[in-house]
Amino acid sequence: MLHLVRFGELSLKSRYVRRQLQDTLLGNLHEMFAAEKVECLTSVDFGRIYVRSDDDAATRSILSRTFGIVSFSPTAESPSDLPSICAAAAVYAKPLLHAGMSFAIRPRRSGTHSFKSQDIGREAGGAVWTAIPGLKVDLETPDQEIHIEVRENHSFVFHEVVPGPGGLPLGSQGRAVALIEKPRDIAAAWLVMRRGARTTLAAIGEESLAAPLRRWDPRLKIQTIEDPQDLAVTARAARAHAVVLPWGADSLKGFDELKRITGDTVPFFPLIGLSAEEIDALLLRIGA
Repeated sequence: MLHLVRFGELSLKSRYVRRQLQDTLLGNLHEMFAAEKVECLTSVDFGRIYVRSDDDAATRSILSRTFGIVSFSPTAESPSDLPSICAAAAVYAKPLLHAGMSFAIRPRRSGTHSFKSQDIGREAGGAVWTAIPGLKVDLETPDQEIHIEVRENHSFVFHEVVPGPGGLPLGSQGRAVALIEKPRDIAAAWLVMRRGARTTLAAIGEESLAAPLRRWDPRLKIQTIEDPQDLAVTARAARAHAVVLPWGADSLKGFDELKRITGDTVPFFPLIGLSAEEIDALLLRIGA
């Protein structure tokens, strides 16, 4: 199965930085697949990453937990000439649509071709309509959308767009140490990891409290500490650029105590603007 993978912020960077971030993202993907003992083949062009694997369920799980991925789609691939696109769309639609349903073709094109996106929508829509009698075309509120993305010499047909975590590739934005005292604290660590910081967890108590984050970083380091005062030492040992604290606005410590805890390392408070309901929803997404 081929999965078409999209990234968001990476596309806004300069060509040099974008290439670096793409390489980091590919390396992270390979680590995630290796940790799950799933084989995959990856390739990349200027705007997409392509992941091939025989284990669809595992691939979906891994892609949905890889920072830097905005969304992905299981897809059928074909050549980029218009007859091949139409044939692929008709084959793809047969198990998806039946008489009485309405549908719409959502075309997108990148590169140089002898046809326009409107031509793809018209011709592929006609091929699907002919292949499955009784269908209706509804471009506003169809029962089913079929996306066709044409990129240079290849075209991709899909109907699912599965969200990823977004953010930046893990390890692309320095190092951090996150304090873990309570189950909700892993939400603060996850938000900093999502921004690309390779994060060491400083857990007070059992390491198992932070275990859910191992699914998001196969190389995750967890250290146990006795007291928040040990954070400054842990941050120096980890050569961290930031200390992540889970406190909200209602529990911020005084400046002197904060200085004792963080030392010379910059403190971050990712949860300070989130409500309890938003944190609970985030924990559900993390798998905690």
